[in-house]
Amino acid sequence: MIEKLFSEVPLVALERALDASSLRARLIANNIANADTPGFKALRLNFEEKLAEELGVGREGGKLPLKMTHPRHLPGRGMLNPLAVETSSGTIYVDPYSTYRLDGNNVDIDLEMAEEAKNAMQYAALIELATRRFASLRSAITGR
Repeated sequence: MIEKLFSEVPLVALERALDASSLRARLIANNIANADTPGFKALRLNFEEKLAEELGVGREGGKLPLKMTHPRHLPGRGMLNPLAVETSSGTIYVDPYSTYRLDGNNVDIDLEMAEEAKNAMQYAALIELATRRFASLRSAITGR
């Protein structure tokens, strides 16, 4: 019975989102730490598609289709990247083709700082949602 309380879809999605936000923070910190490393390529996390797939959003078993807006567009198959790594929190990928500097590094420190701030706000919002969810469970259990 108690297992059902902690295996509800909203709570599981919240747990996954917190895990992904934590992983994203580590990736951003790694990118910032390697901003001056020649040849370093920034790492990103694609969590939102993984969550949508698990929740069954979209068509064809949760896969989000690419939209063709012109008849001459080539049909896409999502993010194809030979350097992508699948994790339980999403896909960690690198763009090996972009470069911002002559030494091959593609870390844009302004972008990384903006992503860090965005991720911190998302993490704080997720923590607030978790706190409220557990407060409502505590209220239901104690009757107060």
